Amino acid sequence: MKAFFEWSIDRLNQAGITSPRMEAEVLLAGALKLYREELYSRPERVLNKAEKVISHDFINRRIRCEPVAYILGQKEFWSLNFKITSDVLIPRPETEILVETLLSLNNIIPVGLGSHLLEIGTGSGIISVVAAKEIPNCRVTATDYWPEPLVVARLNADSHGVSNKINFIQSDIFSKVPITPYDFIVSNPPYIATPHLNNLMRDVRDYESKKALDGGVDGLDFYRRIIPMALNYLKKGGGIVLEIGETQAKPVSDMLCDEDKYESIKVTQDYSGYDRVVSARKKNNG
Repeated sequence: MKAFFEWSIDRLNQAGITSPRMEAEVLLAGALKLYREELYSRPERVLNKAEKVISHDFINRRIRCEPVAYILGQKEFWSLNFKITSDVLIPRPETEILVETLLSLNNIIPVGLGSHLLEIGTGSGIISVVAAKEIPNCRVTATDYWPEPLVVARLNADSHGVSNKINFIQSDIFSKVPITPYDFIVSNPPYIATPHLNNLMRDVRDYESKKALDGGVDGLDFYRRIIPMALNYLKKGGGIVLEIGETQAKPVSDMLCDEDKYESIKVTQDYSGYDRVVSARKKNNG
């Protein structure tokens, strides 16, 4: 196994992979269904034929820049393991800022709120699943336009024991969502400007779903639809929490201001110092 591990590092390094040793560890451990530490504790292990085939396949796929999460079929988020397929975007650490913002707002809103959540564009279901686990007595409605992501999201809800708390609906934004008052509406919508899609890293550009990335000519199409319509679904005093691209804080905040029915508009930065989340609350007299 040691010789194969060194070969894997060399191949990834030649392909320009940024962290070849770490990725070789992750891929080989995934192929062999081992913990990464076991690669070093059992270097003398001899791979059988089936293990060699799948390990070579994993390395060769990564050399072609296929994301590790798609190769392994899983990704960690909020210290939980989620099933990931090519039908959904790969969870990013930055999205944890959205979850943190949601939980923070849930802790300060008036008594009686904080139990009914609507997520627009659930994808793999990570936000809804974490909310269902973290917020006591939380009931979640999670939508997606496409049926394939909903399959993945349901599997993740099942694996984390919260399927009884989440209602999944195939819907174009709010089109199939019953008008009922929600305490929170959250969304990490497509926000990449169409002209910038071809400038994305190859891992993203060639493998992740463009329909889940493309936010229109300026990247703001989904905010234009979500922000005004959300007022029909939010309770008075309820919160809206939106992930944004790093240059979109002002235009998204301006949309909220222009409605004149939102207050407490706030921009939260991620751990790299980039604007990442915009949140607001529906006015009590709105």
